[in-house]
Amino acid sequence: MDPLTHIAAGVAISQFVPSPSRGWAALTAALFAVLPDLDYVLIFQDRLSYLKHHRGFTHSLLATVLFVVIGAGLTRLVGGPRWVRPVFLIGLLVLASHLFLDWTTSYGTQLLNPFTRAKFSLDWVFIIDPCLTALVLAGAAAAFWSGGRARLVGAGALALAGAYILACGFYHHQALKVAHKVFQEKSPENVTVAALPQPLSPRRWLLVAAAPGEIRQVFMELPWWPVVETMPPATDIPVRRDPQVPPRVPQAAYRPPEALEVFLWQVAPGPAAALPPDARRLLDTYLDFSRFPLLRGNDNDDRGTMLTWLDLRFSVPGREIPFVFTLHLDQTGRLNACRVGGARLPMGKSS
Repeated sequence: MDPLTHIAAGVAISQFVPSPSRGWAALTAALFAVLPDLDYVLIFQDRLSYLKHHRGFTHSLLATVLFVVIGAGLTRLVGGPRWVRPVFLIGLLVLASHLFLDWTTSYGTQLLNPFTRAKFSLDWVFIIDPCLTALVLAGAAAAFWSGGRARLVGAGALALAGAYILACGFYHHQALKVAHKVFQEKSPENVTVAALPQPLSPRRWLLVAAAPGEIRQVFMELPWWPVVETMPPATDIPVRRDPQVPPRVPQAAYRPPEALEVFLWQVAPGPAAALPPDARRLLDTYLDFSRFPLLRGNDNDDRGTMLTWLDLRFSVPGREIPFVFTLHLDQTGRLNACRVGGARLPMGKSS
């Protein structure tokens, strides 16, 4: 979830906690709200390190406890004993809201780090959701400036935001049922199926089925009250590849369940020889981040080989695919360059 949503939610939550100053409470909440995202600084090291460690330890339950205890301790030194309890409660509630909001997206959050690097995601809400942001932002502003009605207004705004998230969860459940029906005939075995949220509407979904050698995608818009019935078979539409342009999602429409199109992505042939250790480490880091990785390109010329992987998790119709990973090998098979998106990584960095 984006920082604005986290800050707005934190400010709204802070008005529920009795404190010596509503203004300082809001500022404290804003600081706690962005604290887990301090791992964003890793992007200045290199993008692969960011992909590996973002939403790692700073987004874990253990880090939440540490942040709250440290924050309360520092507050006692600066503001005195009267601020310890308010800061402790604000920190605990705001950080819990941060973890929950991130958990609802498809990015993956390592809630149990450092005990495990397993990533948890509900797949309910797109990573940036203007509707949810507007609700919590309006609630935060109203709660802060509404005087004695602050708690009532804030509670109403947070209740609406919570209802919106639950509605997204309901639509996700229905979209997943459609996904299993659509892909059951296409890839009945050894297939991983998911329903992933799309921007701007809780009824728009990306259905994905990953099987050995291929990945299928469907862009769907559910009716307001979805009823999953028998659907006609959907036709596969192969996604053509142009090596001269950046990988792009097909220009597809969001179709109702009874008129779906299935876009078929074929896996490219693997490299003829095993990757060198430094390239293998970089690729393993990318694959650990990816949820639906696809080797899309294996291009050879007189300068060597370029291997291109995609992660189809954040596909949006007509848009370039984010998080494209490329390895450039010279004619002898040694690693020459590595890129994530448009950023070239320093050689030897596997983080």
